[in-house]
Amino acid sequence: MKTIRNIRPFPPQAVALLAQGCRNLITWISQQLFLLIAFILLVLSVACNTTVLLANFNNDTVGSPPSTTQSTGTVTLETGPGSLTVVAAPNTDLPSNKWCRITHTTSGGALQTKLIGNFTRFGTGDYGMLASLHIPRGAGVVTVGFEASSQSPLPFGQFLHLDFMPEGDVRIDDSNVRFGHFTRDRNFVLSVHLIITETSAKAEITLIGGSEATGNLTVDVPGNVLRLAQNFGAVAFEVGSLHNATFFVDDVIVTRK
Repeated sequence: MKTIRNIRPFPPQAVALLAQGCRNLITWISQQLFLLIAFILLVLSVACNTTVLLANFNNDTVGSPPSTTQSTGTVTLETGPGSLTVVAAPNTDLPSNKWCRITHTTSGGALQTKLIGNFTRFGTGDYGMLASLHIPRGAGVVTVGFEASSQSPLPFGQFLHLDFMPEGDVRIDDSNVRFGHFTRDRNFVLSVHLIITETSAKAEITLIGGSEATGNLTVDVPGNVLRLAQNFGAVAFEVGSLHNATFFVDDVIVTRK
């Protein structure tokens, strides 16, 4: 039997480069799968239901505020001490869609910085919302709120809001209820399914993003804000008056059965 001699191991640098290449490939595959899932959810939502809000910013000018007129529905801008600006995609590995960047500082007193998507119709029903989010490292609390329509006879009010916390999880209505996980500097999809009737309202909240974002929770809307839920007609993306944050939102779609 012949003995094979002089077999040299791979240099440590080559092993490290190979390992990094494998990690990059896994990350790329995960990102593409996330985008595919988000696209499938978008197609299914539009195909099966009536769209009451479709807001994206591809027809807007980079560096300008978003247009108030959207493909379906409208948006209202509350800049407060901050800014609402159309920008290029926050990650270079994303499609070349334009996003809305929402930036806020605490210097504005009681004011917040807020993008509100207004539906073409409001009221009770079976709603589904999808939105793409990107929350950078170092951002403070970022909020997504669900509101009565400004066209309803009720005063303004939110019946549910989600706080995306610095710890990387989601808090429900300023309570001790927290769930899920999202990764800073990565993109993920927020999905909320709301069933609102004349007697009750509940919301199923899901974070979609593979290992970058995960979690699911169903909550009941309290009875004291049920009338607001029964006039559901707007979704808001905001940074509250007490927080410093910059984050990005795109492709907001709300459907209704």
